[in-house]
Amino acid sequence: MSTNGNMARLIAVGNRINMAATRSEQAFVAELERVVGLAVPHLAADRPNLVVLTELLGLPAALNGWRGVLARQMKTGQGALTALAIAYGWRMRHYRRMYPGISLARALLLSLTDALYRPFHHTLARLASRHRCYLVATTCVPEVRRSTDPADIRRFGVRGLAEVYLPVGPAVYNAALLFGPDGTLIGRTNKVYLTASEKDMLDLSPGRLADVRAFTTAVGRLGIAISLDAFTPDYLRHLDALGVEIVVQPDANDQPWAAPSATHPWQPQEWLNAVLGSVQAEYPHLRYNICAMQTGNFFDIVFDGQSSITAKSARAPDPARNFVGNEGFYHTGTGVPFTGDILAVAPWVAEDPGRADPTLSLAERRQRLRRVTAELIPGGRRANQYRESVIWADITAGDGSALANAASQ
Repeated sequence: MSTNGNMARLIAVGNRINMAATRSEQAFVAELERVVGLAVPHLAADRPNLVVLTELLGLPAALNGWRGVLARQMKTGQGALTALAIAYGWRMRHYRRMYPGISLARALLLSLTDALYRPFHHTLARLASRHRCYLVATTCVPEVRRSTDPADIRRFGVRGLAEVYLPVGPAVYNAALLFGPDGTLIGRTNKVYLTASEKDMLDLSPGRLADVRAFTTAVGRLGIAISLDAFTPDYLRHLDALGVEIVVQPDANDQPWAAPSATHPWQPQEWLNAVLGSVQAEYPHLRYNICAMQTGNFFDIVFDGQSSITAKSARAPDPARNFVGNEGFYHTGTGVPFTGDILAVAPWVAEDPGRADPTLSLAERRQRLRRVTAELIPGGRRANQYRESVIWADITAGDGSALANAASQ
């Protein structure tokens, strides 16, 4: 690949969860190929490309195959976990004997190690190599070891294959994998700051902040901040101390988007705390944030949001580029105004009604948007009719200059 100076292209793919990908490993692999394929028309031929996929992209693989038949028929995420526990009961007993005291949820995820890691890793490595791009996405897995022992494959893998991936300890992480343009796994980052659902429902393990590293690439110096990590000042200060230029933020917000969050009256306003908050002057090295947002209803769990790419700047952001229902640019915790450029933002299902009618009050704008949210959630009139999006921006690493564009399906 030839390069044009220090220019690089950032591409965020906000896919919609496809429940059809839960049927089989082949269906899951085909879905990964489809999702990466959304970015392919926007790849630059004359500069390195970084394609950022969403958080929890590997989750549907947990339901693949005959063991997931009952789970796929459930109406709730908790019901699906219970059905999977029945199907993987003997493996769970094995891991509970190996690691006394672990929870049932942890034992289940350990039992799913090969299903959650092998097709995810192999497929994304192949696609990164095929398209000659850097590629980032996340799944829930322990640290793994590869085994070619026929006994291990027979007990924990897929018969007929020559390998199986096994956990090397009892911890299971929300992990982001970074692949290079030659398909090699450059590195992995485990999420440090977990949400309540990650702790209570899945019993995931927090990563160690000291283990979070920077990755030097042809795109720039990358640091991965999975969702809540990108909202956390300690985490951002750590990335900044490592000399990170580009904050890579895979995300899967498990709350309705155009609605209050657990901690603020309007979630899209709060989301600026990460995507703009990470490129403020207090973090001198952090120049860009690229956030890829998952959408879709996964059983009764709602994922929604707008992907974005932002850049450090001393200017006030352009009011024409903002998340729906927002009023200005400021940190919702401190009230401090944000500077910076929103290079690209994905459209939501509905346009902010304030664009068509500037006389509408903030309360009326948000009320209309909340009505759309109610239609999208499970049981709603337009249930699961979320948009998929692809946004991109051309940047120059180190000087903050950028061009941007966006596309959506």
